[in-house]
Amino acid sequence: MQHPLVSAIVLCYNQARYVVECLEGIKAQNYPNLELIINDDASGDDSAAVIQGWLFQNNIPYCFLKNETNVGICRSVNNAMKQAHGKYISGIAADDVWLPGKLRTQVEMLEKLPEKVGVVYSDALQMDENGRLLPDRFIATHRRFDTMPAGNIHNILWEDNFIPAMTTLIRRSCFERVGLYDETLFYEDWDMFLRIARCFDFAYSDEVSAKYRIVTTSAVRAHYGRLLEAMCGICLKHLREDNLDREARRLATLQLHSKALLCFEHQTPKHKRALLQALRYKVSAGVAAGCIFAWCGLGFDRYARTRAIFRGRSSN
Repeated sequence: MQHPLVSAIVLCYNQARYVVECLEGIKAQNYPNLELIINDDASGDDSAAVIQGWLFQNNIPYCFLKNETNVGICRSVNNAMKQAHGKYISGIAADDVWLPGKLRTQVEMLEKLPEKVGVVYSDALQMDENGRLLPDRFIATHRRFDTMPAGNIHNILWEDNFIPAMTTLIRRSCFERVGLYDETLFYEDWDMFLRIARCFDFAYSDEVSAKYRIVTTSAVRAHYGRLLEAMCGICLKHLREDNLDREARRLATLQLHSKALLCFEHQTPKHKRALLQALRYKVSAGVAAGCIFAWCGLGFDRYARTRAIFRGRSSN
């Protein structure tokens, strides 16, 4: 087998406690043609010093980027991407861990598959903050499938994102086709997978390739309201581009309505705006009622109780 260059991108923010385990997992790949690119997003802990110490002790080609100010996930990953030269690119957060053989197995898969297949992904184990394994794997906590999706999965992704990003290996040509990550967004994965899935097929590897750490202080979990609003933004972005087929547009609109109502439920700062934007794309009784209740200062609980009453009457 030829060993094409793989760019391994590590994103770190306040993960001094975990980053060595992540880097050891990359080292344990024993992949002979690997470039390591690390971006520390102005961590407030000792992450940068821990990373620098590990790099000093390990003879691995690397590029270590240290942001002077916190710029967020999407700009950080783009900064790292601009340093990447690999035919294949794989990213991981500094609190997650690759399992041995991940890169070799996935490179072998993509080398044998046509260029139309741009991404290979797998399932991931889940662990708590102390590294103890949890009973459910990543995908099962998001979706249930009889057969794992492969090929054209664009519409399946519109039903909800289920792909553990740290398990993916992506052809460089995907980014050359669809561009880098959208820096106006709070988080990166779902939007990028949707963009790639318009142009490329996905392949599934049944070899579990990573461990995903559930950390309560992670950016996504600590800012759930902002995440919901970002999901609304992703739906609006793709709908405004007006290049979705009919089914994808229907699914994107359903997602927009669902996420806007979740914004209302969780009282995110921009929940009223999210509801109005959702209503502009398609009128639905649920979102229309949500707008009325939200703008009248009535809470989500009262909205939910009222809807349940009307649903009960209509079923009778």
